[in-house]
Amino acid sequence: MAMKRLLCIVFLVMMSSCGPAPEETTLQEVAQTATAQDAVAASSTKTPTLAPTSTNTPDLRVSDIDGMVMVYVPEGEFVMGSENPELEGTSPVHTAYLDAFWIYQTEVTNRMYQECVEAGGCRPPSSVRSHTRDVYYGSPEYADYPVIFVDWFSATDYCTWAGRRLPTEAEWEKAARGVNGARFPWGNGGVSGNLLNFADRNSDVAWADQSIDDGYADTAPVGSYPDGSSPYGVLNMAGNVNEWVADWYDGDYYSISPEANPTGPALGTPENRRVFRGVSFIDIGFAAESALRRRHS
Repeated sequence: MAMKRLLCIVFLVMMSSCGPAPEETTLQEVAQTATAQDAVAASSTKTPTLAPTSTNTPDLRVSDIDGMVMVYVPEGEFVMGSENPELEGTSPVHTAYLDAFWIYQTEVTNRMYQECVEAGGCRPPSSVRSHTRDVYYGSPEYADYPVIFVDWFSATDYCTWAGRRLPTEAEWEKAARGVNGARFPWGNGGVSGNLLNFADRNSDVAWADQSIDDGYADTAPVGSYPDGSSPYGVLNMAGNVNEWVADWYDGDYYSISPEANPTGPALGTPENRRVFRGVSFIDIGFAAESALRRRHS
């Protein structure tokens, strides 16, 4: 039963953000529905130190298509990857350069996604448990909750409708952890109930952390954990739902990636797997590390 639960959660993937419209050529677009690009430079196993990122006054704008608040991430280098042996495919740690980009501040909501469906740009969410989908999608009560049961193609369709694109892995990771390679969006401290929505005492899974109460047994409204925001002011980069990015998965890519604006392997793996980042409400705490990479067909 636990395995079935995990497999279902893989499909609780949504879009985390989108970037500027194509005509805004001075910046690049990003998101799990956003825009931007990233780069990487080889380094030793010692993590390089970069200038800190200000977290006081995020640069924001609002999308005129779906009403999402977008956050500006400036150009420059950042530390990407991890030497944690439990995080597959995240080595070597390296310095990557990215052009500036915009990313959605929160995950895409049911309300926003429904607008795309009604406009003919998206397919309705699909689910192996349609009654679960129907409880959330299309219900006014859950309009501000993240859209779930969205596959990679539907995430791409939403971004196209919104005038954006999915972010690259590198863009997502920089927006999540800042420039100095922090372990989590909020820094290097541990997890707690005010920082993210994960498997806590409200969850019905065996691995739930019974010492923490994050307030929700399932998904939470987007933006529910402002204390867990990233250095740029991006929310929900850990917990709640998994988020698609543009890249194909390759466990060895970090050792061969370009020094600037990497976009992932040119071709997919034999399993045709795409990358998703972040963790969901059903995951354990350590998985919330911003360097974590996972994939699914």
